[in-house]
Formats: sequence, structure tokens, C-alpha cells
Amino acid sequence: MASKLELTLAQLGLKGLYPLFRKEKIDDSLLSTLTDSDLREVGVGKLGDRKRLLAAFASSGTSPSDSAPPDDPEPVAAPPPPAPPVVEESKNEGDYTDNPGRAALGHPFLNSLGMPFVPTARSKTLFCIWLLRIRDYGQYCAETGAVMPAVDFPQDPTHPVVNVSWADAHQFCEWLTKREIWLGLITPRFQYRIPKDEEWSAAVGLPYEQAASPKGRSGIIEEFPWGAHFPPPPGAGNYHARLGVDEFPETSPVGSFAPNKFGLYDLSGNVWEWCVDEYEKGSNFRVLRGASCFNDDPELLRSSCRDKCQPDKGRNNVGIRVVLAPQTVGDPWYKA
Repeated sequence: MASKLELTLAQLGLKGLYPLFRKEKIDDSLLSTLTDSDLREVGVGKLGDRKRLLAAFASSGTSPSDSAPPDDPEPVAAPPPPAPPVVEESKNEGDYTDNPGRAALGHPFLNSLGMPFVPTARSKTLFCIWLLRIRDYGQYCAETGAVMPAVDFPQDPTHPVVNVSWADAHQFCEWLTKREIWLGLITPRFQYRIPKDEEWSAAVGLPYEQAASPKGRSGIIEEFPWGAHFPPPPGAGNYHARLGVDEFPETSPVGSFAPNKFGLYDLSGNVWEWCVDEYEKGSNFRVLRGASCFNDDPELLRSSCRDKCQPDKGRNNVGIRVVLAPQTVGDPWYKA
């Protein structure tokens, strides 16, 4: 009868690594204690392979790293993934880093769900290069019992998840933060969250905007992600079919169009993206950025445009972009 280790390696397509584990006398009882450094010493050279193995082994028992962060009031329970997450393979083992502090354009930090993160401008915050995919949110649903939001048009696992609320976005980010701290992939000084409005502006390439609120900053800078003139050129992004610039009637797979100068995809079109901020002081609305595949109005497609939505509502043209940032005191994520 095959061991749990053999079955896991076979499921991940890594059966060729089994002799390396046998040589080090690693059996099923040790799987949940393994760290990234241990896997390196065993001979698992690819970062993507190590991260998939760590995630799969996490369901094998109690990990030595399952204690909660010092500032967390309750212990973090070990997540029980029913299936290992999908991680994109790199053509070059040096294309990714497992240290957020070393992330760079062309050398992203890769997390356990296969989400690559890169730096932008005016911030220490790392942005995921693409929108949160259905496959990423599906892993969250599988581990927590959350429900995948319904959608009334065809999508596959590489499309952005939609119909998620601002509250859903924060719950996902809290789960992902605790999961990766537990796995030892990030330290407690980091957190996953959605971007702040000004971080998003920097990521799309806008200069500093003077107005105090997102509402006041909306539409002030009259330029588009592709340049100064409207309409967008063919291939600029996923917009309304009336513009005739892309082949997708609704959402498109993430990364289907050229990235911007920071290596980020879909900052314009595909789906709107939640931001942390209130639309204006005291407002019950939260900020949305980036327009969607259902928009063709030049006012909405400007890089500086802000839309708004109530935080407990989802829309079929709204999704999530996740960022990885240092923990800060009083972050809105922790408000009730």
C-alpha cells in the first residue's frame, strides 16, 4: 500500500522526488514538520515544488509553526486543504523568490496559491500581478466552507472571481495571512489585504494626487492606462464589446493583455477592484478602481476614476486584487 508521501508526490506529478525522501529516511510521520529549508536540503530545488509540497503536507498533522502570531488573540488553527493549490511553474528556477523583501520586477515573490507579487512605486506594498482568480478563491472556499459566488456568464478557473463584496475580500485576506504565517511562508509582520486608494494610483502609474478623498481625486488627471487618447487601441485590455479592442464578451483570463511598467495586469478593464478606503469621509461606500469589461465610457476608463459600492454588496463586474504589506497599527482591516 502506498504511503501518504508517495500518494502526495504522485498527485503533484513529483514521483521522481521520492528517492530523495527515502534517502533522508523521511516517512509520513515527519511530513507536517518539514520546512522550506528542509525541502531544500532533501533536494527539492524548485520553489514552486516546495510551496506545493508544504501546502499539501500541512494537512498531514500538527506543524511546529502552528502557534499564533504574538498579537493574535487566538491560536491559528492548522488549515486542512483538501487538495494542494495550483502553482504555476517557472521556466527558470530563479524567476521567483520566497522572500517578500527580495521581490522585484521579473523576480516576484510567489505565495502558496501561486500568486506572484512585485513592488510598485511610493510604497513598500507588493501588488499581486493579476486579479484574484477563481482557482485562488476556490481554495479558500474549500478550506473554510465559504461559498463561491454565483455568476451569470461563463468563466473558468483562470478568470477573476466576481460578485465578492468588500467584506468578502477582507475575510479572504485574513484567511490567507493566517494560512501563510502558519505555513512559515511569511512572518507575522506581513499581512495580505486589498490596496489603499493611493497605493492603487501609484501602481497604475499616476503622479501624486493632492485631493484629500478618493471622491475628490476622481477624474482629476485626464489620462488612460494606455495613453492620452480615447478610444483604447486594440489589445489595450478587456473592455465593452462596443469598443472592439478585445475578443472577450465578458471577463477574460487574468494576464491576457500586456502588463504595465510595474509588471501588473488588468489595472484597466476586466473587473473593478476593491480598495480599503471610504469613498469620502463618513461614507458607507468603499472605493472601486480600474473599470471593467462592461464599460466603454471614457470617464470611467480614466486611470484616476473612482467608482463606489457598499461594502456588503457584490457585483458581477467587481473583483479583488490582493497586496502584501507590512503590518501597520490601526489598519482598517482590523475594524469591526
